[in-house]
Amino acid sequence: MSTILDLQPASVWHYFHQLTQIPRPSHHEEAVQQYVLDEAARLGLSAERDAVGNIRVRKPASAGHEGAPGVILQGHLDMVPQKNADKVHDFTRDPITTQVHADGRVTADGTTLGADNGIGVALILAVLADKTLVHPPLEALFTSSEETGMVGAKGLQGGWLKGRYLINLDYEDEGELCIGCAGGVDGSYTLPYVTRAVRMPGYRLLVRGLRGGHSGVDIHRLRGNAIRILAQALVGIGATEIADLSGGNLRNAIPREAQALIGLPDEAAATAVREMLARLAAEIRQGLAQDSQGLELVLEPAEEVTQVIEDAQRLLDVLRVLPNGVDQMSPSMPGLVETSTNLAAIRCKDGALHISCLLRSSSEPQKLDLADRMAAVVRLAGGQSDYSADYGGWLPKPDSPLVRIFQRTGEQVFGHRPPLKAIHAGLECGILSTHYPHWEMISFGPTITGAHSPDEAVQIDTVGRCHQWLLMCLQALAEGEGKA
Repeated sequence: MSTILDLQPASVWHYFHQLTQIPRPSHHEEAVQQYVLDEAARLGLSAERDAVGNIRVRKPASAGHEGAPGVILQGHLDMVPQKNADKVHDFTRDPITTQVHADGRVTADGTTLGADNGIGVALILAVLADKTLVHPPLEALFTSSEETGMVGAKGLQGGWLKGRYLINLDYEDEGELCIGCAGGVDGSYTLPYVTRAVRMPGYRLLVRGLRGGHSGVDIHRLRGNAIRILAQALVGIGATEIADLSGGNLRNAIPREAQALIGLPDEAAATAVREMLARLAAEIRQGLAQDSQGLELVLEPAEEVTQVIEDAQRLLDVLRVLPNGVDQMSPSMPGLVETSTNLAAIRCKDGALHISCLLRSSSEPQKLDLADRMAAVVRLAGGQSDYSADYGGWLPKPDSPLVRIFQRTGEQVFGHRPPLKAIHAGLECGILSTHYPHWEMISFGPTITGAHSPDEAVQIDTVGRCHQWLLMCLQALAEGEGKA
């Protein structure tokens, strides 16, 4: 049975094998960082580690190409540590065991493989080691703890890198070019209220059965937002005696469930409300995607209600009109969501309704405008807004010189022009661009499936083609094709 050391390109698989022998889960990257520093020294290249664990390696241009614009090759050194329940493995101490399969895949044995982003790092190291290449001035940027908050990218200092073009090797669909991503900011909104005393039979109105999903890549799929639907249902049944509102959890997840504790006069009133909810659920389903047709609006008996929100209608108004979902599509990438927001979670606590949202956009001005509009809605309702955890987006530039080079050379490799893609979620490139706004960037890589799970696999033949593609692009950039 062959091993990964028998695969081609030999230099790439050699370096990937080396990486599999070094434990490198997020926040345990000291050993792999030292390996990169030692390898750079062995190759006679200058290298430096910064305060957050990023490593920069510089390789002078090949002879005669010193005047070409500099290129940064970028990947992250950490990996996600996941294993099967019956697998004994300590990711802080044990190497990864790799397996070559007859169907052309490489996997690990019951653990994550670390091809995300080990293959990208190996491609970069192979370029640094190759003395036969035609290439411009190169810098390799190896970032730290990408998988747990993009720590290295966020901590990178401006001015540390000199290149003009950045090539990110952390993409998992061969033959595609990623040229944009969304930035984001967490929105927290507080609406104070007062309560009054009552004594009424309590009922819990439940919204359930929605598909949910990722608040970035799934935000346009019409899966419904349980919090929004809860507010719609409460208004639809004319609820006035509302004791509690709750729903959602994570900011980056579209809420699938939400609930309200309400007071009703008696069971006869509850029966009438159930009939209204059945009709309302049928109407709402008409506007939802097929995978969210399981929506249910359910009314169940609950504990007695003794306190209700005095001005509940004001809170419902905010939940109904606060921007949610797709706000604007990209003007340069057909079908791409440029700006969106997710009404992610609500809780009643300490005399206030607390609302959590995640705003995303690949355009910084559009993101700021959306944040201002949402704050205005809350302010009109007597509430307060707070924004935190802001990170930058990456605005697609489909006509940039770097994109044109990759498309031209990609056509030679694949026989067709590689499609341009962008993602409505956060990537390192978006954060890096906040430190270096003048960079032109692109992301590509070999096919990886099952990332972040023990099923992770890399398709062997795609590694060779991506290596070839990278070398062709570096030569084109060295020969001046990327000059303005």
